[in-house]
Amino acid sequence: MKFFSSNYSNNKWITNSSANLMGGLASAGMSILLPAMMAKYLSTEAFSVWALAFQVITYVNLLGLGLQNATARAIAYSTESDRPKVTKAAISLAKNASIFALIILIGLTSIYPMLFPQVNPGLIYEFRIVIFMFGLASISQIVAQVDFGVFQGLHKNIIFISPQMAVRFLTLFLVWLGIKTEQSMGMIALLMAFSMALIWPLMRIAFFKFVPWSQEIKKVTLNKVFKYDLLKYCGTLSVWSISTLLINSMGLLIVGRFDLKMAGAYSIAMTAALVVLGFLGSSLSPLMTITAEKYATEAGRKELPQVLFKTTLLVSITLNLIFAAIIGLYPELLQLWVGENFILTTGPILVVLVGAHCLRNIGAPYSLMLLATGLHKRALTSSLLEGASNVIASLIFGYKWGAVGVAYGTLFGSIVGICTVLLFNTKSTPELTPKRLLYISQTIIIPILLFSPLQYLLIKWQFSRGFLG
Repeated sequence: MKFFSSNYSNNKWITNSSANLMGGLASAGMSILLPAMMAKYLSTEAFSVWALAFQVITYVNLLGLGLQNATARAIAYSTESDRPKVTKAAISLAKNASIFALIILIGLTSIYPMLFPQVNPGLIYEFRIVIFMFGLASISQIVAQVDFGVFQGLHKNIIFISPQMAVRFLTLFLVWLGIKTEQSMGMIALLMAFSMALIWPLMRIAFFKFVPWSQEIKKVTLNKVFKYDLLKYCGTLSVWSISTLLINSMGLLIVGRFDLKMAGAYSIAMTAALVVLGFLGSSLSPLMTITAEKYATEAGRKELPQVLFKTTLLVSITLNLIFAAIIGLYPELLQLWVGENFILTTGPILVVLVGAHCLRNIGAPYSLMLLATGLHKRALTSSLLEGASNVIASLIFGYKWGAVGVAYGTLFGSIVGICTVLLFNTKSTPELTPKRLLYISQTIIIPILLFSPLQYLLIKWQFSRGFLG
């Protein structure tokens, strides 16, 4: 399928998507192998504590305000002479964010374990160590976001993906080494944090080696206009980030609060759902910078609706196929991944969460193009509605049905999210969706209707096997 009018744009898409998929494979490998190793090494309660502590990475990264995307977009838009100024402004924001993140981390280390009264008091000290280690690793990710964004904006994704891959492989090796030598949970977290923190110095080396104007940054004066523009973009983007946090992380917190023993099983299901969709995000990420470039010209803007239509249709078909495959294969996949003990506890949660995330990610191309064009400001209400409805429904359903009820809360939030996007957001973005009814019906509704019978039959089959009963 040809998405763009020029071969150059198509080549950039293919090159950067390939690089991102390589990085996605490395990320998926870490996401799959890490919980598998830790689930088999730790007790059920200790693994639940580990999973809850691991969420701190998400909370601290939120303080990065989406600076990578903001920097990438600004670099893609700016001229060669302005790029050192943009980068210096982004670095200033990253430094401030990392200092603030450190303060928040100290507070989290103290308060966070108190949210889970079922945790054995003997694990609290180690719980805090793991939280602090993961938090420090996340701060290194925040300061590295600027370098990520610069290379993404320059369409040189392989340069920042290669160090990420190296760090992930090293992290897995150190965790394996810690398990083999029977280290404590806190020591394994320390080994992970050390490895993950290497991303910042590695990116600094890559930046000064591969960015032609890297030395000019020291010479330019900090431009407050560029800094304000980046901060303004990050401010509206952070609303989306908060919504994503509510969707991807609050479920595990609710389960950990009310049913600690199921937190590990829930985290495995959530990890699997996010890994499955991580490949989609990796392949789509070049869409953001390419859209930003096209939006800068009148001729390019006219191409965007067709790009969105074709991309959404492809994503919609892919996600429906993924959901069908997960329904049909999840018992065998879970047995191979984390062992037979997790099939009955994690399986039903996994099916619901994968379905929820597949549904909400049908709108991923639209969301990325909103971010690239700056039109995401028109879509903040729907994002907050999805996050809020997700949390409220998870609390209600979780109280009634436990961990699987929390998963149904995520599904409810996804339905609210996709409906508000289709009914309200597309109406306010004629630049991308001039024929909104055609876009909604042909790229979203029709693929869902076509694949629903297959998905229903697979669910009935798993019921008959006793896995979803």
